[in-house]
Amino acid sequence: MTANPKLAEGLAEYLSAVRGVPGTPLEAARLLADRNAHRIACPLPAGMSVVNSFVVRAGDEVPVRIYRPAAAGPLPAIVYYHGGGFTTGSIETYDPFAMALAEASGAVVVSVHYSRLPEATPRAMIAQCHDALRWIARMAGALDIDTDRIAVAGDSAGAFIAVQVALLARDGGGPALACQLLCYGVFDLDEARASYASARDPVLTLPLIKAVIAAYRAADARDPAPFDVPLRSDLSGLPPAILLEAEHDAVVEEGREYAERLQAAGVATCLRIAPDMCHGFLRAVRFSAPARAEMRWLGDQFRTLVQSRK
Repeated sequence: MTANPKLAEGLAEYLSAVRGVPGTPLEAARLLADRNAHRIACPLPAGMSVVNSFVVRAGDEVPVRIYRPAAAGPLPAIVYYHGGGFTTGSIETYDPFAMALAEASGAVVVSVHYSRLPEATPRAMIAQCHDALRWIARMAGALDIDTDRIAVAGDSAGAFIAVQVALLARDGGGPALACQLLCYGVFDLDEARASYASARDPVLTLPLIKAVIAAYRAADARDPAPFDVPLRSDLSGLPPAILLEAEHDAVVEEGREYAERLQAAGVATCLRIAPDMCHGFLRAVRFSAPARAEMRWLGDQFRTLVQSRK
C-alpha cells in the first residue's frame, strides 16, 4: 500500500468536512462534531419520516432516532449502533449513514445514542444497547415493524457493539435476529496487530487505534465486562452476517478474520471489500457516488436476505 492510497471519488471532500482539530478535548470534540454535522448532512428522501424518541430505562433514557421509508408496513427493522471509537459519534453525526441505510434497505432504521466511554463502561454500554433492541421489539406494534425481520447493524466500534448485542440475544436475552450488518468493524482490541502498524488509512491511524484501545481498557477495568472481543467469542448460532469492509482500512484484516470465524461456526456470511475506500466511507454518501453504490449494495443484500423471512 502506498503512503497516499488512491481514494474513491468524493472521499477527500468528505474527509475535509469532518476533520477536527488535533488535540481538542473530548467533551469539546463531541460538541463541535454535532454542531458541524450539517457539513455532511443529506436531503431527506421523499416520503421518509424521521422521529426522535427515547428508550426509558431505570436510571436513564437512551435517545433514539427512527427513520421510516415511505412504504406500507409492517416493515423490517434495523437497530443501528454508530461508530466513533466508543467515545465519540452520535445520532446527529451519523445521521447520513442511518438515513441512507433506511433508504437502501427499505427497513425502519432505529439509530441508538448509547452512553459512551469513558463515562460509561463497556458492560453498561452493551447492556444499554441490548435493552434498546428489546424495547424496539416490544414496540413493534407502535413502530409497525415485523418482529421476524429485526436486524442489528453497526459500523466501526458500532459493529463491535452490534456483535455483542447479537450474542446476548442468542444467549437468551432475545429477540431473535434476522441478520447482522457490519461495516468496517472493530472485532479485536490488540494494538500489537501488524495490520494496524502497516495500514495507511487517512482516518483510522495507529495513534488513534491505540487511544481507542486504551480508553476501552481503562473503562473496562472499572467494571470488567463478562464478554470477550468478537474474534475470541463463540460465534455459533449467530444470525447470518453481511460484512462490508474498506480496502485501505486498518481493520480490514480483522473483518476478513471475523468473516472466516463466522463461516467456521456455520454462520452464513457475505463479505465485500469496497475498493479505494477508507474507514468511515459510508458517511460520505453526500459526496461520493461510489460510497452511495456501496450503501445500495448493503441494502440489496439485506433485502434479499430478509425477503425469505416474510
